[in-house]
Amino acid sequence: MQDLGRKALEVLAEIGTYVPAVPRPKRKINLYKRLTWTALALVAYLMMSNIPLPGVSVQTSFNLLLMNIVFAANAGTLMQLGIGPIVTAGLVLQLLVGAKIIDLDLTDPEDKKLFTLAQKGFAVVLAVFEAIGLVLSGSLWTTVTPDGVVVYNPPPAPVIVLDMLLLAGATILVIIMDEMIQKGYGLGSGISLFIAASVVSGIAWEFAGWFSQAGQLIWAGLVPAALKCGLASVILGNPLGAPKVPGTQVVCDGRRVPVGAMPDLIGFLATVVMIAAIAYLSSVKIQVPLVVKEMRGMRIKIPLNLLYVTNIPVLLAAIIFANIQTVASHAPGSPLSAVAYYLTPPRGLLAFIHEPLRMFTYGIALTALSVAFGYLWVELAGLDPKTQARNLIESGLHVPGARSDPRHLEKILAKYIYPLTILSSIIVALLVIVADIFGAYGTGTGLLLATMILQQYYTMLTYERAIETYPLLRKVLGE
Repeated sequence: MQDLGRKALEVLAEIGTYVPAVPRPKRKINLYKRLTWTALALVAYLMMSNIPLPGVSVQTSFNLLLMNIVFAANAGTLMQLGIGPIVTAGLVLQLLVGAKIIDLDLTDPEDKKLFTLAQKGFAVVLAVFEAIGLVLSGSLWTTVTPDGVVVYNPPPAPVIVLDMLLLAGATILVIIMDEMIQKGYGLGSGISLFIAASVVSGIAWEFAGWFSQAGQLIWAGLVPAALKCGLASVILGNPLGAPKVPGTQVVCDGRRVPVGAMPDLIGFLATVVMIAAIAYLSSVKIQVPLVVKEMRGMRIKIPLNLLYVTNIPVLLAAIIFANIQTVASHAPGSPLSAVAYYLTPPRGLLAFIHEPLRMFTYGIALTALSVAFGYLWVELAGLDPKTQARNLIESGLHVPGARSDPRHLEKILAKYIYPLTILSSIIVALLVIVADIFGAYGTGTGLLLATMILQQYYTMLTYERAIETYPLLRKVLGE
């Protein structure tokens, strides 16, 4: 099985070689040029997110919000697939390697290169198949009239083929931009940058945007709804928002209308509070006491983040949920649609009160997957006790009162790392669940991802600025 898996990986890697590769710069590019390239990549992504596919009517839907956030996608545009094929390819291959179905040592440069090329090739394969499946499903050209009549109006065959090529080509371009940023021409990761941009756009849209329903354009953001119906009408629920909550009505524009679950004022306040809570919890450290043997036993403390697994478990769980939603959206009425429904949280207090079982199901699934993915990530990313023990001993550090035996040190570190892994996985899942219950803008998952991504960018900018301002630091840090 492992030999077969490696051969499959080599085939995918061969496909990956046909994607144009970005060479590393011969010397480090200065910060301002890297910021310029990062900004250009972001502008290119935003442009593709707003260029409609030929023959497709762009519509905004509340049901696609999670997919839009996690995959940085925008329905009906060149970014219809977003980063979906890329992150899905990475997730599947990571799981296969972690489960030892594919025998690969990611610390070996050759195996690492093979894995990277295979991930690139697999992303292209997924993009092609998703583009073909999306076009053949006919969902791009299916609209609903105000009377609820479903109309299917496909364009000529050449336009359909063109849409397939554009969807696959846009994914390849995203792969190239991500590689360009990661290899030193930009700052951070292109994938993270696009996710953050998608979340920020979603927050702005819920604050002052609109959506399309039954062929009608409805201004349902917090500000437009407050101006039209009054601030009191948007404190809990939104008369112009969606989805509508049965049994609730409010007076708006002189008539009684059903109330949508969000976006409302409580959701806006929840957004502010959740951003502050995520930023605070990200800064909390757990101190592990250590001794430096080479410095006469000087005692120091090594800080471990309370959110040891960061946002990775929630991201991986969201990728699973979003893929299920993507497939289910093309098969309405199927059993998978029911599964997708219960893996999508009812956002907003009104929706939560109306459908507590749905939120409970989503919460259990998210928490269980987060714990599982958190443990997997720690093992795969070299954050496990065994790797950390080896690194500490090589650095001349050891735990007070413990022998300098890696196995003994591993057992001691396991008492910190594994409970912290489980705790941090549960914490990030609960942050997402609470944010969705109160209808936080951008979704709970989106807020968690964007806040941590923007914190990472702030840290990187501070570091890079210090390096350029004080060149001696570069020598001290070995750069």
